[in-house]
Amino acid sequence: MTAPPASDLPRGIVGDRQLVAIQTFDIARLTSHAVPIVPETFIAVSGLGPKEDSNGSGKTSFLIAVSLLLADPQWRLDTNGGRPASGILFHPDAAGVDQTHRASPVDHGYIVGVFAHPAHPSADPLTVWIRIANTAPYLQANWTEGMHLADATTDHERSMQADDLWRALGTRRLLSARAMSDTLYGTAPRCLTYLDTALRPPAPSLLSQQLTEMEPHAIGRSLIALSGMSHLLDEEYRLRGQALEDQINLDKAQGEHDKQLLVEEQVMGAVRARQASRDSLEDGRTAWQRYLAASYREAYALDESIAADIRAAQEAAEAAEAAERKAADRVSTLRSATDLADKERQAKQNWSDAQQISRELTQKLTEFKTRCAVLLEERSTLLPQIHDWDGSDTTTTADRLQLSQRKHVKTEQAYEAAEAAVTRAEEYLHDVEQGRCGTAGRAIDLLSEHGIPAHGLLDQLDLDETARPFWEPRLAPWNDAVVVQPHHEDRARALLHTVLPGTQIVICDPQRGPLPEGIRSNLNLTRFLTVLQERFAPTADGADVHDRALALTVTGGFTAPLAGRETRLQQARRQLAEAKTRATEAANALKATSAGVTLAQTQHTAAQAAEKLAQLKAEENRLQTDVDKVDARLVKAKRTEEQLQEVWEHAWGEQHGHEQRLATAKLELDVAKKELRDRRSTLTALERQRTKAAAPQWQNLWGATLDAAIRQLADIPDQAQAARPAALRRQAEYALRRAYEHYGVDGAPGADVGEDLREGERTTRSLAEADPGELPVRSFADAAFPLENRLAGHRDQDEVAAARITRDRQTRGQAIDELTEGAATRNNTLETLQDMIENHLESLLTQIGAAFNDLDLSSEGYGAKLEHHSVRPQGASDWHWQVTPRWKRSRNGGYVSYRENANSAQVKVHAIQLVLAALLADNQSRGRVLILDELGNSLGETNRKDVLAALRDVARDQHLTILGTCQDSVLADAADVCGELLWFTHASATDITNQPTSVWAFDSNGERTQLTEDWITAGRAHA
Repeated sequence: MTAPPASDLPRGIVGDRQLVAIQTFDIARLTSHAVPIVPETFIAVSGLGPKEDSNGSGKTSFLIAVSLLLADPQWRLDTNGGRPASGILFHPDAAGVDQTHRASPVDHGYIVGVFAHPAHPSADPLTVWIRIANTAPYLQANWTEGMHLADATTDHERSMQADDLWRALGTRRLLSARAMSDTLYGTAPRCLTYLDTALRPPAPSLLSQQLTEMEPHAIGRSLIALSGMSHLLDEEYRLRGQALEDQINLDKAQGEHDKQLLVEEQVMGAVRARQASRDSLEDGRTAWQRYLAASYREAYALDESIAADIRAAQEAAEAAEAAERKAADRVSTLRSATDLADKERQAKQNWSDAQQISRELTQKLTEFKTRCAVLLEERSTLLPQIHDWDGSDTTTTADRLQLSQRKHVKTEQAYEAAEAAVTRAEEYLHDVEQGRCGTAGRAIDLLSEHGIPAHGLLDQLDLDETARPFWEPRLAPWNDAVVVQPHHEDRARALLHTVLPGTQIVICDPQRGPLPEGIRSNLNLTRFLTVLQERFAPTADGADVHDRALALTVTGGFTAPLAGRETRLQQARRQLAEAKTRATEAANALKATSAGVTLAQTQHTAAQAAEKLAQLKAEENRLQTDVDKVDARLVKAKRTEEQLQEVWEHAWGEQHGHEQRLATAKLELDVAKKELRDRRSTLTALERQRTKAAAPQWQNLWGATLDAAIRQLADIPDQAQAARPAALRRQAEYALRRAYEHYGVDGAPGADVGEDLREGERTTRSLAEADPGELPVRSFADAAFPLENRLAGHRDQDEVAAARITRDRQTRGQAIDELTEGAATRNNTLETLQDMIENHLESLLTQIGAAFNDLDLSSEGYGAKLEHHSVRPQGASDWHWQVTPRWKRSRNGGYVSYRENANSAQVKVHAIQLVLAALLADNQSRGRVLILDELGNSLGETNRKDVLAALRDVARDQHLTILGTCQDSVLADAADVCGELLWFTHASATDITNQPTSVWAFDSNGERTQLTEDWITAGRAHA
């Protein structure tokens, strides 16, 4: 089978032209200086960044611009509209530009490329412009014949010129991101890249040198793409899609046919159902007539039986009514005797009143006796208290008690004051011992808590007796001052400023000096005391001191020494001893007044007891007189109570007997009334039964005589069961319901039926829910009418539907036969193409495997091969070519898989060799560009040189251009084999943009060099 010709691949508008120069505007930090490209060679890309290596130099940004210009498939421009590409535009923050430059982000930029034929570059060059923006449309392309470039003097002028050049292209040839690749470059990819960029999602590929992360089918897909044969799989996919579409059309037609058969069968089923519905209606109508006849027959018999029962019930009701009247008369006679109850109530009330009088007298007697007992107990309590009575009255003893209590309060207050003075003296002595008296002591405690040593000023000064008259007035205003060292001044002032405002702080001298005469101290206070002595001079009489500058006088005359620790201690101890003496004297006075209060209280209590005993004696005499009177009245009241109780008991007996006779008469009346109600209820029930039997109404519904009804039922078999009205009605209801069901009315809620049929179905349901023994509200004819009306209009339609169904089935059968034949032909064509493609790709992968082995052997390896097999697709899935690279690791060793553990450098070498092998197998690689980012990392020195040499040879032999970024460790070896070196410089992080790109290259095609010379040298100072 002949392989499909590779030369027929569409190459787009660019065709066989090669990229010879590129220019960027507002792309990352790149300048707008044009960069020449030498085709069919290996181009090393490197540079210098701010950290003195190639990182951050802008080389990857340049390669991104090249890949966008050439519509690298990994950008997925056909699906995302180029939106990820907008990340390559200049943005100050992303570029690391210092804010002091006030640089602003751009909203659009351009990438421009010049393409020329390798044989005659100047004959018909082509310029392609790509516009990238932050907003939709994110990417657009345009093109024109000839040179259409920005060549102004400065970088800024060229950027301004770019907008005019873009507008000059017009919109006639404007391309969207989706149409750009196929229109400009054809179906085969013009550019394949591995880029280390976050602008698009990473994907393991041969170009990324991530061979071990790839599945065998991904390796196969990459090799086919690199060799330019992806169009074969695309063609197979297209034809397979058409075959699948034919099969879908066939399946759809067959499905529609099956669906129509179901619909047609439903139509025919409906015809049959309508006939069944008519039959059921006729059966139901017959059963309904028999039901009416049977119901009338039973109603007539029941009416005759109930009439006899009614006559008997009327006679029994009349007898019960006479008995009820007799019992009512007797009850009326007994109720007329009402005087017995009145007598009983009056006697009971009289007895109750007598009982109340007796109770009240008994209670009063008890109260008097209880009070007498209380008085006796109280008297026995008071008798012991009058032993200390001196005969004085209570007024005199109360005055004595009040006077002694006032004396006691005064001595108690004096004692508390003396005790408080002792406490203050003790606290003062403690403060003096600690050197923390008064406000100065509080300040010293606060400073000590924060680690600042401090002292009270007067506590640290000792005065000679002769110096006291002159120095004590001077020092008196500083009684609460504290002394701190100079290096603690600021902290001490900050603390005391907040907590103890107004505190005086004296700062020690840095060095010790002589103190004024008559003063001794362990602190260096020479400056403070000297100034104090100078400012406060003695007055003329020597008793006071005076500050002339302040017009201030401080008086002297202190009776006790003012300064000095020991002097203050002696004063404090003396004050404490005097306070304790005064406290002892106050305690003795308090004991004496307490004894006086106790004596006065005892005498006052005795006087009160004597006065109370006299009062109790008089009250006892009065109580005894009252007890005698109440006792006599109580005896008389008890006698009256007994007499009235006997009168009430007699009246109660008379009343109780009368009530029993009346209750008996009432019971007899109730029995008579109940009998009368029962008789009347029976009569009413019989009358309702006769009305319910409704014999006249059933005769009216039947519409004939009783004999006719009997004849109607005579021909029914099994008269004991089938001739009963309920059974006949159920037959009619079942037949009617079946008639509606045959027509398609099954009572389901929301069913699409007419309102007339819905009403008929509701009437049918109401017939079934009614009691068969009651008169029907709606008749069978009412429920059947909507259905009968519908059935009458369907006869002609059934004949038309049957004829149409026969004709449609024949037409669909012919169409399915034609689609079946077309799908078979398409499948045969697809299978033939798949066989052809499989043979061609088998041969291609065999060639790639041979080139892979040659490259490995030429780099001093031990041999490599490719294992491959085809997995033909099922349905719309991809066609997988499982390719497993294997190579030897020793001369006599076996071939091992690429996924077995090995050093990373060896894997990368074979990944690059595999890419080159695929390119060597491609006979249509002219004009293609291969971009490899981070080329040569982790390769040993020998491997690196072999790989770089292989890149050079493949680029030359296959007429393609390879751009590879080289770190510092790779650059030296790359310079030996590359045909061009691009050097990007971003010398300082403070620079907004790169310096112009430097290029070292030699192009043997002078005509191509002259084509872009003026443009490339524009704006370069050294050109």
